[in-house]
Amino acid sequence: MNLQKYLEKRIRGWLPKELSLAYAHKAPKPRWWRPLWIAVVILTLASGILSFFVLHMPLQHAVIWTVVAFVCIGFAYYIRVRPSFRINRALYVLLGITPFGFVISFAYAVFLGRYVTGWLMGWFNIIVIVGILIAGGFVGDWIGKRRNYQLPLSP
Repeated sequence: MNLQKYLEKRIRGWLPKELSLAYAHKAPKPRWWRPLWIAVVILTLASGILSFFVLHMPLQHAVIWTVVAFVCIGFAYYIRVRPSFRINRALYVLLGITPFGFVISFAYAVFLGRYVTGWLMGWFNIIVIVGILIAGGFVGDWIGKRRNYQLPLSP
């Protein structure tokens, strides 16, 4: 019986306590909301056109990078307008991987990676760096769980 209560508490700890209430309220958008997104779209198009004409970037590169920028803008708009539990959790995991994982991986590669030599060097470094990135994901998920997976400044 104690095992059942322990597992129930453990699983419940991974879920937000008030999932339905966390995303139920809709805050009104500020006055600058629409002009911000219009300006972002216009500036993205302008930077794509300027990179083609002024920087003499090949046309396919300018188009590809402009499309990538629009995909990122769409994702940013989506996470601000329609926040969901899954998206917020994924963002916390990615935000944990990025600073924690890459900084420690870089420090490992610069300072400790040169001491491992021989045929083991490649596989050992890959395993250690992937382990560090996975640990960063767990740290990001832990931080998100403590914040109830609410993004800062989210409505």
